[in-house]
Amino acid sequence: MAELTQYSSRREAARKLAASIAGRLREAIAERGEASLVVCGGSSPKELFQFLSAEKLAWSRVTVVPSDERWVPVDDAQSNERLVRETLLVGPAAEARFVGLYRNTETPAEAIDGVAGTLADVPRPLDVVVLGMGDDGHTASLFPHAPDIQACLDSQAPCVAPSVGPPARLSLSLAYLTDAHSIDLLIFGDEKRHVFERAQAAGPVAELPVRGVLHLERPVAQAHWAE
Repeated sequence: MAELTQYSSRREAARKLAASIAGRLREAIAERGEASLVVCGGSSPKELFQFLSAEKLAWSRVTVVPSDERWVPVDDAQSNERLVRETLLVGPAAEARFVGLYRNTETPAEAIDGVAGTLADVPRPLDVVVLGMGDDGHTASLFPHAPDIQACLDSQAPCVAPSVGPPARLSLSLAYLTDAHSIDLLIFGDEKRHVFERAQAAGPVAELPVRGVLHLERPVAQAHWAE
């Protein structure tokens, strides 16, 4: 069952989580000489990324991967890669290695094998996975209303292409995301707090895919919430 930490403000949540993530990345680098970081998209992590990008650590030894990607060019406003490059991979963090998920193909399915091959070079188990959650209980691009959601959840491949959109999406698989030393879930607002509490209760993962993260025995997910 996930553990929940409540903060007085979203800024406090972003600042403290950034310091915690940086500390874990430093420990991984000290132990193995490298570290891996998966980050979510959307609006919630922007301030977190700004704090994290300023942290002093050996960023050249860190590999950063988005948890999922909308199938739009990387200069599109909806692109998670664009978000990460503009808000996280700046300042000291600009030295990090970035592994993007988007390829210049018509559909994610056409690119999935190539992306999976690239992901094979990312250090695992993942050191830090930072996820968000939607009001419908989705995480990454694992949506409860996708007609193939169960197949996506069961997949042991590194990434999946759920039948959602537009825009179409490619997502790291649940198996890949949970092969990790630590998982953080960043959620803001009352509605997401209610969804989180529902997801903490037993029930089908396909109904609320974030359950696949919250009910892990190891690692125990750490949820971070502010109004």
